[in-house]
Amino acid sequence: MTPYKIAIVAVLLPLLTVHTTLTISILFGNLEYCLPYWSQCHSISATGRQYPEFFVFKALMIPTAIFMLAYWLILRVWLKQISNGRIGTRLITGLGVIASCALIIYTVTLGAVGEPYALARRIGVIFYFAFSSFGHLLLLRKLQLVDCKALCIEGEQKALVYICAALVISGILSAIAGFYWEGWDNWENAYEWWFSLFMISLFYLVARMWNTTGFQITFHLARD
Repeated sequence: MTPYKIAIVAVLLPLLTVHTTLTISILFGNLEYCLPYWSQCHSISATGRQYPEFFVFKALMIPTAIFMLAYWLILRVWLKQISNGRIGTRLITGLGVIASCALIIYTVTLGAVGEPYALARRIGVIFYFAFSSFGHLLLLRKLQLVDCKALCIEGEQKALVYICAALVISGILSAIAGFYWEGWDNWENAYEWWFSLFMISLFYLVARMWNTTGFQITFHLARD
């Protein structure tokens, strides 16, 4: 599987998972029908708490975390290649690995009863979103060290800037709205769906960069 396809799976699999489990939840009567991207609807977590969607959520989201882990490790190789080894990648890789592990912790503990599990879920989801976002913000900083125009990825770089800015600004506005506006409770879940959608688009933009630059990885066995 090429790096581009790995990144695309990391984009499509979580989208498939949450929309599938939402549909199953509604069909089995565990959740009422509503539009998740609009007000007064369910959180993403709510789509994977009950049976049978509980099993589907875990069965698909854990592989999602594995593909995302592979994405961050592959990103390290790509950055080294396009910069001839000049770009340090340790922090980006570390953030990505932590984010992927946090997603696994969140997924495994989703639906479990008890405060320790609830705490693990909160930590998992916060670390996943925060470190995935910070990793891509740091990626933007690293891309300034290479000639994106010569690599024909200038358009994707600009799109990354806009989306990252939108995520940061919307996060600040969300915190302010939650503090000052009582009606924000009706929109908070919808914001979570939109935030997730925009954040996952960052993975897609990087996948396009890999495809445009013809990035490939080969594995081989060492011979005596």
